[in-house]
This record gives sequence, C-alpha cells and structure tokens, in this order.
Amino acid sequence: MLNSSMSAANPIVERLMKELLQEDFQYVQNERRSIVREHFVRPVTITLINQESFSAFSRNFSPEGIGLISDRPVKEKDTAKLGVYRLKGKPAVIVAECRWCKPYGESWYLSGWHFVKVD
Repeated sequence: MLNSSMSAANPIVERLMKELLQEDFQYVQNERRSIVREHFVRPVTITLINQESFSAFSRNFSPEGIGLISDRPVKEKDTAKLGVYRLKGKPAVIVAECRWCKPYGESWYLSGWHFVKVD
C-alpha cells in the first residue's frame, strides 16, 4: 500500500514517461495486424537452424507470432527454435520463421516471428 505522505512523482520524469508511452502507443497503432498482440516481456533464446544461439527479449505476442528484441539482426525467412522463459518449468520451445527485422535503437534489433509449430 502506498504511503500517503510520500512525495509526488518528479514532474520531469512523469512527462518523460508519458512521452515514452505515447511513442509506444503510436508504434502499435501503425502496425497492421489481423490479431491483437499482447505486451509480453520474457527472456527468449533464439537457436537458428545452424545451431547458433543468442539471447533476446520478447516485446509482444499473439497466437500467430512474437516480436523479439535482440542485439543482433536476423535474416528474413530464417527458421529458429525460440525458447521462451517460463516462470515455472522448462522454457516453452516454439519453431518460428522470421518475417522481418529492423533496427530498434542503437545496437538493437526488433524482429517479427511467425509461429510454425510447438517443438
């Protein structure tokens, strides 16, 4: 429970947070999806067909696919096993195909993946 004697949020930080949330809202509005994606942040291991593995974080997902943020680009049409961290038990492993990848800030990449099957 919040203490009522706590000081108010810093107005500069509050304004910055509103700007960041507005940017995110505008980004989501520009997407053309037939199915709504839910915000979903979890560690993900990407294992490409050639067995190269690296880490990413999920940004959002739907029953058809997932958006990932990683520190390296992925080629369109690459297939990988995505190991999605679970709070209980082993990671959920899903085979997926990269549909697109684009820069996302400095030294980061956002990629969209279409689910093929559960491994």
